[in-house]
Amino acid sequence: MNQIGIGIVGAGKAGSNFTRALQSLSEQARVIGFCTAHGETAREAARRFEVELGTDNLPELLGSPDVDAVIVASPDRFHCPQVIAAAESGKHVLCEKPMARNAEEAERMIAACRDNGVILMVGFTDRFNQPCLEAKRRIEAGEIGSPRMILARRCHPRSVVRGRKWLNDRETEGVLSYAGTHNIDLICWYMGGTPERVHGEMGQLILTGQDFTDCAVMTFKFPDGGIAVLYETFAYPDNYPHGVDRSLEILGERGVIKIDLMSQPLHIHTAAGFSLADSLTWPQGSRGLEGALRAEVEHFLDCIRQGSTPITGGEEGRLAIRIAAAARRASESGRAVRL
Repeated sequence: MNQIGIGIVGAGKAGSNFTRALQSLSEQARVIGFCTAHGETAREAARRFEVELGTDNLPELLGSPDVDAVIVASPDRFHCPQVIAAAESGKHVLCEKPMARNAEEAERMIAACRDNGVILMVGFTDRFNQPCLEAKRRIEAGEIGSPRMILARRCHPRSVVRGRKWLNDRETEGVLSYAGTHNIDLICWYMGGTPERVHGEMGQLILTGQDFTDCAVMTFKFPDGGIAVLYETFAYPDNYPHGVDRSLEILGERGVIKIDLMSQPLHIHTAAGFSLADSLTWPQGSRGLEGALRAEVEHFLDCIRQGSTPITGGEEGRLAIRIAAAARRASESGRAVRL
């Protein structure tokens, strides 16, 4: 297999960034076309990225003999049927997080990909972010001993939610399921397993006019006694200088590792004000989009070529959803929930 043909489902921020990452890997892959809910949106994306196909008909995209795999970057409620349709068409799938709205949907997606012999990968981009990879390498090298406690935070300005009607609890289960799955996955990855119980507190504390749980805190207890805390919100001020303020502290028996993805090295000062540019996750380079997102896409392409299992597969995606759902049940009941 030379160039791998990719179809993109969704043409918003995620779909566009995935396309830019793929176009920076033009020797390995070629974007064949877009499918979105509205045909004109798909056709406009096809024109903008100079690809062949723009359609609102998913079978048309999946039916193209040039499409070997798809990236599903649509709103959450579409992930399950779209991934299953791709699998039944024999296409490998990279699905943006959260993998699905609940564990039952995730299980159906895993089964469809398994039964049809295609790869299923979930887009936990931070696993491919170099500081996060370096932290994992140092943990595995024993530099801080076994991880015993983690503090993780991920904060977005409220402008990310405003205007996106599909960002509501009915469709996304709130901030913890929608975005918190990134740090839930990282916590389990660094701790090396599944928590035995979780507790959570959450609510719509700041946002108004939109049914979206915007603030959440949860705790994890692991079988070996390790603990973790996650702080997650979509309610920071609109003028907050960074699109995603995120960090982790990992305390081991013999040391601590701190990952600070808020204190970016690139500061921008213009007449519009001050901002911090994420120069790690999706920086623009001479070949196009680089950084963690391109590394994620390149891993997906490598798995297709080699027939190997992604490091962020369907099981990892399902686990993050199970944990987020357990935290919501804990918040509603006031009691810790066992996994």
